[in-house]
Amino acid sequence: MCADMCQGAVPALLPFLAAQRGCSYTALGSLVLAATIGSSLIQPIFGLVSDRVRQPWLVPFGVLVAGAGLALAGPAPSYGWTVAAIAVSGLGVAAFHPEGARFAGVAAGERREPETGARAGVRRAA
Repeated sequence: MCADMCQGAVPALLPFLAAQRGCSYTALGSLVLAATIGSSLIQPIFGLVSDRVRQPWLVPFGVLVAGAGLALAGPAPSYGWTVAAIAVSGLGVAAFHPEGARFAGVAAGERREPETGARAGVRRAA
């Protein structure tokens, strides 16, 4: 949940960054893009690695990196450093989710609910 809050905090930071640094809407949108690329597009790579070799250390590491990246975005000295910090935060989110999902499945045990989302639809259609 902490990793997801880091991802959701990026849009909440935008008005403050606009007021403090005078960023344009394009620049602010690029920050959201950096977070999305850092998390959503990279997450399948972490998933592939995690499927082959268990990496339980990615759970705390991902949360730490996500939080650190977000924390460094505020005092970043330039726009470029802000983009880099937000992207690092996204990488932390991406690192967390595959192993976090594995732990959730183990914790649920026999009480697992049916899957939701696109993966469930693909499995049912096959």
